[in-house]
Amino acid sequence: MRKMTAALAAAGALALTITTAQSAAADGHGRGWYGVWADGVNVRDINEGNCVHSPSTSNCPTVIGQINSWDEVLVYCQVPGQTVGGNPYWVMVAPRGWDKYGIISSYYVENNTNWIDGVPGLNGCVI
Repeated sequence: MRKMTAALAAAGALALTITTAQSAAADGHGRGWYGVWADGVNVRDINEGNCVHSPSTSNCPTVIGQINSWDEVLVYCQVPGQTVGGNPYWVMVAPRGWDKYGIISSYYVENNTNWIDGVPGLNGCVI
């Protein structure tokens, strides 16, 4: 019984280590791949009107596609905009497998805080 308990404890510690390593982006470590936690998230055209300087559903009305909870997005930069779910930031992204860029509310990005540490603001929005 003690051997089984020790083996289970070791397996749990290993699983925790692997899970922590795989979710490093969720702690905000700069540009990179981040998961999306919701289904049907609208990816909006960043090239319209005042979208890049003041993102909102009205300033970025054109939806170029949707992403779901199993998708990942490459986050390039973040800017303040319309508050969604208590989060006032939006991120410029390239969803995995897409050949175009867009913008989504940072609220839908798997991260522990609203602002993603290490991801540049508007002045860093260079692709």
